[in-house]
Amino acid sequence: MEADTSTEDEGINASSGLLQHEEVSLVEPKGFFSGRLFRVVVAVGILALLTVLVAVVVVSLVHSSAANTTAPATFNWASYYGNHMVLQQGPHRAVLWGYGEVGATVNVSFTSGYYSTTVYKGKDGQGVWKVSLDPIPPGGPHQIHGVHDVNGTLQRISLENVMFGDVWVCSGQSNMEFTVGQAFHAPQTIAEADNFTDIRLFTVERMQSDKPLYDLDKILQPWAVASSESVGGADWKYFSAVCWFFGRDLYKHLGYPIGLVATTWSGTAIETWSPPQVLDTCNITHSEETEDFELVGWPREHSVLWNAMIHPLLNMTIMGAIWYQGESNTPEPDSYSCSFPGMIDSWRKEWYMGTGGQTDRHFPFGFVQISTETQPGEMNMGYPAIRWHQTADYGYVPNPVMPNVFMAVAVDLVDPISPFGSIHPRDKQDVGSRLVLSARAVAYNEANVLFQGPRPVSVDVDTEQKTVRRTYPTSVNIKANEGFEVCCSPDLDQCSMTSQEWVPVPIVSSTSYSITLQLTQDCWENVTYIRYLWKEWPCDFKECAVYSGENDLPEAPFFGCMMEPDKKPPC
Repeated sequence: MEADTSTEDEGINASSGLLQHEEVSLVEPKGFFSGRLFRVVVAVGILALLTVLVAVVVVSLVHSSAANTTAPATFNWASYYGNHMVLQQGPHRAVLWGYGEVGATVNVSFTSGYYSTTVYKGKDGQGVWKVSLDPIPPGGPHQIHGVHDVNGTLQRISLENVMFGDVWVCSGQSNMEFTVGQAFHAPQTIAEADNFTDIRLFTVERMQSDKPLYDLDKILQPWAVASSESVGGADWKYFSAVCWFFGRDLYKHLGYPIGLVATTWSGTAIETWSPPQVLDTCNITHSEETEDFELVGWPREHSVLWNAMIHPLLNMTIMGAIWYQGESNTPEPDSYSCSFPGMIDSWRKEWYMGTGGQTDRHFPFGFVQISTETQPGEMNMGYPAIRWHQTADYGYVPNPVMPNVFMAVAVDLVDPISPFGSIHPRDKQDVGSRLVLSARAVAYNEANVLFQGPRPVSVDVDTEQKTVRRTYPTSVNIKANEGFEVCCSPDLDQCSMTSQEWVPVPIVSSTSYSITLQLTQDCWENVTYIRYLWKEWPCDFKECAVYSGENDLPEAPFFGCMMEPDKKPPC
């Protein structure tokens, strides 16, 4: 509208100039009647031109007033609110926020009611407003309207086709960024996405910052209804395969809208996604390994992705988050048992505070225990170490250090011929379904859901046969006889994760609920420690040793005490 007003003003000035030029060049004819008639005609012409001038000025003022009423120049939603989005359902209260003129009144109207607030000065000096809706049951679509009032001058914005359901954030490095189009059975999966219009997708663009941002600077994929187009974007762009399969399978089970927010960056270490206070607590400093990331274009500075790709989302109420990361920390895995639980707790605390308590203080957090890389037989101990540290050295979740956390084991989902490198297995469908099974038990508190692989409840030693029997509470399916190792020393220093004292012990027999391991003649009296799947590539695709007989979930890798399965070393 301002452009139109400017054009009209320029027209007025041009007319005035033309009128002045004509007055100077007029020549009055000779004769009484001719002169009088001439003067009358000129007067009438001038009056007509003045009338036109007044009319043009009035129209210009009206246009200017209209611009103040409707143009969203100062009043808007925050970047990640848009048509087709999902807002968090009750019992949580969805938070809406955006920008306006400091001191203005903002009124938000919605099916459930009318909400009013005042624009205040934000931390960066910009005017900010925020409201929390009443708890809304799942469903839709809905319309949400906002009105910005400054002394009677109104601006209006709206959100269309909004659904209420559960909002999940999906984050991590390349295996979370890995898109549906790169996964197995991509054409069929992408085509079927048109059937899931109650799932909505949003993808954050890669960006980094040396200080916390309060809104996103870039968006790769605005909120979109799930479709073959929105799910089947370019490789490494959108949409995240693990995020999609998790959300799709969750929707199939729950039957109400799901919102998925993907915020990922390939090749990134956990330090880039963690707030500074977590790294300080864990005494983590920069290393030569992280400095190498910069050479290939990966962010290396601590907290830069937390600042730019997580912190801006903290005002949005969410149900929970899922995470697939760890490969970039395998060169230096030791600090992960501190940094990962620390990052989870910090995200929870900050989201709780950012939404004014509307996001649960201990919201459910799921992760994928990393798969593998290279080929069988190689001895990169960083991979088994990261898998162990992902559980805070318990071997399972939830645990005392990681409450309300769930996990999908992916150590057996290997893909040696993946065109994207063996570090990027294409089977993301099983990852998603395993995550959903765990989420049902942990995040949604469903009873009687067997969501973990086998874990023994007792261990017995036969000194005559020199065997160890591990008994499980539910039925097991044995697919191989390899994977277990024992350390021939009672000393933990001799039985470290990288020690050479470990020797393989095969499975020599099994029942529906137990396995029997055969110890060697010279290594059984001093055996205190045992470990399982402690290799970078411990088995072929779904061919590790022990699986659940009920749902085919693998027993997770572990390192622990021979006779006390739930005890953390030292034994």
